[in-house]
Amino acid sequence: MIRTLSPTLLSLLLACSASVAAAQTADMVFTNASVLTMNDDNPTAEAVAVTGNQITYVGDAAGAEALVGDNTEVFDLGGDTLLPGFVSGHDHIVASGWTSRGVSLMGIESLEDAKAAVKEYADANPDEELILGFGFNQVSYGGWPTKEDLDEVVPDRPVFILDFTIHDVWMNSKAFEVGEVSPDEEDQVPGVMFWQRDAEGNQTGIGIEFQWASAFRAAGAWDPAGEIPDIQRDLYAQSVKTGITAVHVPLLAMPTVTDLPLVKEDEKLALAHLHELEKAGDLTIRTFVATGFKDPTANAEDIVSHTLELREQYDSDMLRVWGIKIHPEGNWSSKTAWMLADYADGSNTRGAAAIEGPMITSVYLEANKNGLPVGTHVDGSQTVRNTVNAILTSRGAGYDVPNNLLHHYFWVSDEDHQAVIDNEIMVNTTPLFHVDWESQDVNALDLLGRARVEATYGRYSSLMALDHNVSLSADVPSSPIDLIAPLLNVEIAMTLQDPMNPDSKPFPLSRKPATLMQSLKGVTIYPAAQQDMQDKIGSIEVGKYADLVVLDTDITTVAPRDISDIKVLGTVMDGRFTHREGL
Repeated sequence: MIRTLSPTLLSLLLACSASVAAAQTADMVFTNASVLTMNDDNPTAEAVAVTGNQITYVGDAAGAEALVGDNTEVFDLGGDTLLPGFVSGHDHIVASGWTSRGVSLMGIESLEDAKAAVKEYADANPDEELILGFGFNQVSYGGWPTKEDLDEVVPDRPVFILDFTIHDVWMNSKAFEVGEVSPDEEDQVPGVMFWQRDAEGNQTGIGIEFQWASAFRAAGAWDPAGEIPDIQRDLYAQSVKTGITAVHVPLLAMPTVTDLPLVKEDEKLALAHLHELEKAGDLTIRTFVATGFKDPTANAEDIVSHTLELREQYDSDMLRVWGIKIHPEGNWSSKTAWMLADYADGSNTRGAAAIEGPMITSVYLEANKNGLPVGTHVDGSQTVRNTVNAILTSRGAGYDVPNNLLHHYFWVSDEDHQAVIDNEIMVNTTPLFHVDWESQDVNALDLLGRARVEATYGRYSSLMALDHNVSLSADVPSSPIDLIAPLLNVEIAMTLQDPMNPDSKPFPLSRKPATLMQSLKGVTIYPAAQQDMQDKIGSIEVGKYADLVVLDTDITTVAPRDISDIKVLGTVMDGRFTHREGL
């Protein structure tokens, strides 16, 4: 028997059908693209569809066309590349803008030119009570500068100039006076955080590894409540233009870093600010923060308790307290990183650490027991050894935290390198710091010698050859914010050369460059896994968050030395554009 539908019932069914059709159309479709998904099971595609904040289609152009409705925004990329949103594995971009104020000495290669630049800046800014700056490089100057050098050009106002690593400071006599530094002030940790002194015991004008921080604050150079909102806004605005959609912030990098009570207050202030942005829908980068542990007087229980308290408040896919960052030493370039053997420059020192093996182990045990991962700054080979042992001790105690991290990975012995491989310990590094940028090659050879450079330096690339989990990042502010682009470090990993220097030579000679896909994984899926977000970001797959980057060319056709010149046309985070230029 044939039955006819009543007009009312027919209208209802048609309305229902239209609503299903509407639900099947996408908000955005990217088509005719070279899609590199970072998903090994489905590595390439032609088109991607986005509905709301999720990826809803990955496949060929014909399949995507069926998802186009009246309100769908369609982007025909003409063969250009679409990638997962870039995930930074290590950039201090929430509060570190204080490190790039004042006069820039980046790239200046002589002491006289540096002094002239400071004087020119001071003369041009007579109303500034403090003269600040950054970027001095003692290697380029042929030795460390002194307070008398600064006194010659600015005798009447305090001057604080950060070095290019942002760990050491060059001060004039007025800065010592205004910063309330007495001539016999004790070093916070001898050999790690200290005032440089001459043969007679007089302070030369250089504070090493944040020894200077209290003087900096006493001089009025740090106002967290007033500065953090502007710093965060400006650094995020620059970062999204490079395709960054998520960032791991391994401690907030503030001039309170060696004083845990002050660090706690600044962390609470910064996180509250980020949370307000999240609630308002104005947080443009997924942000995963590690609390900082650099105060040698602190203990594991205290820092873990503090971190857990913050984690309870901030634990979303947009803003999360990730875990803890241990910063036990300084930089190898100033011989404040702890080595297994003496530096080779005749100084009869192997460096030192403010936080040694037993304390590192206690933090990993206490944090991992509570489900918190830990990352450690490992400049020196002895600190690598201590941290690898700590991670393995924690695993041996039954604590399964796969995303404990080694940060930097500069100097690594055969034994520890093999342990990292065998135990699949995750690594973050900054390729820029391993090449001849800012005379790093000269300093490495001078301080450690050719044999140790070739045997133990820059071994991250050999991990990448094994498809080991290695993330690549800029480590802002130890590299300037204008070098934060993930594609810059992709190029360096593929060439072992400085992209800004056409005459740069590969360094070290014994390393093999990474491939394009290995390098791209280092800025996408691998750092996503380090944040335990690999199921939600880091690759282009249906059901994941719509975090995407549109490039202005097909990256697979570009010569390695030209990778960093590729322009980012669009950055999509959580289904919305955070940067759009040329689309």
